[in-house]
Amino acid sequence: MNYFTFNYTNKNGEEKELHLRLSSADAIEIENTKKVRIIEYLQEESMSMIITMLRYMMKCENKNFSNGQATQLYDELIDSGMTMKSILIDIIYETLVISGFLEKSDWEEMKATLVAVTKKAKESMHEIV
Repeated sequence: MNYFTFNYTNKNGEEKELHLRLSSADAIEIENTKKVRIIEYLQEESMSMIITMLRYMMKCENKNFSNGQATQLYDELIDSGMTMKSILIDIIYETLVISGFLEKSDWEEMKATLVAVTKKAKESMHEIV
């Protein structure tokens, strides 16, 4: 089974490595619980969605990975300098590619569009100020 590996340094300077994957069984459980397809669920871009996805994606290493552990992981990632958006882009969507929910080429195109839109928004903000 393939996993997405994500490396980061926590606030104490420790190097950490995550192995993530969303199994089909876990995807079905999320879809049944949330009553929506995974791709639609991701459009919520909420903290609860991100923590839910981290919980299920970490189950590949720890079948009993809990919501509390996912919340702690989220906080540790934030403390390491990430943002909600960077966790979504750099971890969750990348894991979905490895897990077969997105084509790599489609994700690269989506990411390029996101970068361009973000850059344009920042430029517009500078013009206003």
